[in-house]
Amino acid sequence: MKIFGSIIRRPKSAKEPTVLHLSNSMKSETVRSSASSQETKTTKPEKESLKVTDTAALEKCLQLENAPQYAEMVFYCPIRNAKIFCHSIIIDKLGDLTKFIIASLYKGHSIAEIGDLTQMGSTTVKEELDYLIRGGLIESDEATLTELGKQYGKLLEMFDELSDGIDVAFNVFSDEFEKDEEEKYTNEADSKYILKGHFIPALARNDNYANSKTIARHMIISDIPFCSEIKDSLYATVRIEKKETRYKVVRIRNFDNGSSLESEHCVKVAIPFDRITYKPRYSWIDQYRDVIPQVNTICEKNEELLSDKAMRLVSAAQEENEALEITKEINTISGTFKRFKNNLTELAGEKSLYVMDRQPVQLVLADESCTGIYLEEVYREQLYHVCYYPFRQMEV
Repeated sequence: MKIFGSIIRRPKSAKEPTVLHLSNSMKSETVRSSASSQETKTTKPEKESLKVTDTAALEKCLQLENAPQYAEMVFYCPIRNAKIFCHSIIIDKLGDLTKFIIASLYKGHSIAEIGDLTQMGSTTVKEELDYLIRGGLIESDEATLTELGKQYGKLLEMFDELSDGIDVAFNVFSDEFEKDEEEKYTNEADSKYILKGHFIPALARNDNYANSKTIARHMIISDIPFCSEIKDSLYATVRIEKKETRYKVVRIRNFDNGSSLESEHCVKVAIPFDRITYKPRYSWIDQYRDVIPQVNTICEKNEELLSDKAMRLVSAAQEENEALEITKEINTISGTFKRFKNNLTELAGEKSLYVMDRQPVQLVLADESCTGIYLEEVYREQLYHVCYYPFRQMEV
């Protein structure tokens, strides 16, 4: 004898067997009249209903019951005041008198004026002029700069203008210099979210520390077509204050673009995930679940004692038992869900890890083909996905 889903065949006997009726609501449905069945149908055919055993189809109908609340993480990068100083290797090699003569000629002074200003003998000045003529910086008339000499003169003029240094901000976390933008900084910060950098002050004594050369070159050559000889000769030195004065506010808003691989100057964040296992159920049999064991017992002994409705109940209960469980891992911050392999973990204490607050999430079946089916949660794990968010991708 089959326990579930059997077709009732009543024996030919004088007496009808006793029929178990579960409730008045499970009496046979009224058959539609022939007149109504012949009415012209103008509506579109209804989508075929799914069964609890149609696992793949049910998974396509999953969606969040409620969208997670908007979330972001705010961090504070320590900022120090700093200066960048511009230099040139070829200018460094020139003597003070040489630089003075080039700068003076560039400004339009004559050799006679230069002699008066320096109070040097004509022989000394003449020797310096011969040196500059041989170097291709002054024309043979001893009064006019060559094109290269003019570029040297312009560079000396710019160095003079920038002699006090270029005022910049130094981001201790990103270990880079940046434009000082007061509107992006704050004087107060949540100590829990102050990003610690790996800045080593002794290294800042080296030429071209961090991105200082890039800033210096931009200041010098952005609008001037210097020759490659001058461009290649540029370098920078820096001076960074010892204390943080302000904090740059940066944010993570998109929690789906983190990387599983650690990179330089990144923030390590634990994104909460809920791994939830569901069992699909028929909602119409909920009110009868307490009597299903009794109905199954009767069915095992004599299924002919059950009505059609009772047999439908037995069959539906068997479908539920055969239905596969559905497990999804849901990002409780963004609301996205997918299946991971081994990327989710429970957290151990780690100081460098920033843990996001978990939000409640739940999946439901949202397609009309799933009408009458719901998801019963049977197990939930609260896990985390550790992601790395590069500083350059964070929003200011």
